[in-house]
Amino acid sequence: MEHTRPTEGLRRRQFVRLSGTAGATGLLGLMGAGRALADGGGEHQAPEPAPPAPDGPGATTCPTPSTLCGYPSDTGGRYDLWDRVQVCEGTKTGPPFPQCLRTTPTYVILNGGSGSNHDYLLVPSCRISGIECPFITTAAAPNYWLEAWNNAQPGQPGHVVYPNIGLGINSADPSIRQQDQLHIHLAGIHSGIQTQLNNYDATITNTPSRWRNQIVPIWGLTSAGNPAPRSYRVLHVGNLNTNLFRLLLDSVVRPTGAAMSAQILAVTPRLIGNGGFYVLNSEPGLPVPPGQPGGTGTVDFLLAYA
Repeated sequence: MEHTRPTEGLRRRQFVRLSGTAGATGLLGLMGAGRALADGGGEHQAPEPAPPAPDGPGATTCPTPSTLCGYPSDTGGRYDLWDRVQVCEGTKTGPPFPQCLRTTPTYVILNGGSGSNHDYLLVPSCRISGIECPFITTAAAPNYWLEAWNNAQPGQPGHVVYPNIGLGINSADPSIRQQDQLHIHLAGIHSGIQTQLNNYDATITNTPSRWRNQIVPIWGLTSAGNPAPRSYRVLHVGNLNTNLFRLLLDSVVRPTGAAMSAQILAVTPRLIGNGGFYVLNSEPGLPVPPGQPGGTGTVDFLLAYA
């Protein structure tokens, strides 16, 4: 998939290649827990009702081709994933690759690159470069996050076989994102992430206007299994019926003067209280309280692929 900056020590994962509020004391306590915290078991898996099969949403308007959103004629290299979408749709021929798991008028589901049963991708059928494309925050855009969640459920082509599901999208940083076609990862989430979110739950807001100030340190893992503490803004939502890209734009990006292209988003179920979902956001320049680690432009510290 993507690779992180060398300073973050995360080895580059081979992308679909295309085969496919706590202070320093609290953070040190987390770090002392070691890898067991990030990958340990012991969580109760909340039962989830099987959702209806995604019904292939109707055709939608695509963004006007532009430097920011991309051009339909883009091909090869960093656009290989866009090539694959077109092959799935039958509008372009190409070399053999693992099957298109689901093709709809608005997205396709593909295997990720790890070969595991908890590594899939939802990729829009429109030419959309990534999180920086303004189209995804408009009313014309499909609810890609809800579709990703539905496709990750049992009986669906992107069924994530892992104790808990994590969905994620990376920033546009070219040292992190290898493919310039929007893709949401359908993967597992390290069990320790859920444990930490549970511990912070009483302080996590469900008010979008407070999201930008709700920053907590979360202990993740690099692809080599090394500790990767980073800070994230966390919001609790009751469902995924809202366009999360728009929510991020209105609640975080515009109020802080940040760049949409620098943001990451991750979604995972809330396993306590009245349920719902945690939405995590971060960026490399995230202002953090004293003693907390900085932010990140990658979701790879949270998600389990292989």
